[in-house]
Amino acid sequence: MTNLTGLKLSKFLVLLSIITIMIISYAVEARAQTAGDVLDKMSAEQSASYINGVVEGLAYARWLKDRPDQTGMRCIYDWNYGEDSEVNTQRLLTWFEQQPDKPVGALVHVMIKKDCGE
Repeated sequence: MTNLTGLKLSKFLVLLSIITIMIISYAVEARAQTAGDVLDKMSAEQSASYINGVVEGLAYARWLKDRPDQTGMRCIYDWNYGEDSEVNTQRLLTWFEQQPDKPVGALVHVMIKKDCGE
């Protein structure tokens, strides 16, 4: 007879597994947002937070690619948070309106790539 007591999960591990699955499900849904979803289904605060998260991810990825050089990362941060941030945000929202079925991350990347390179 085999010993199955080692296969039992504690209540903590069961709860941790459920929470992990919920987080992964939420992350997959968040990545699946289209430009139209950001424009139509999110409040202004939600869409700003979502776009800022995408920009932060792009800036970090750029830093990982170029490190220790921070020039590209700084360009991305300046694009989003600098003097021209309002103009860039308006350009981005116009771009979203023209491409409502496209993924947000790809559209933000294309826009930033024009100004900051790769």
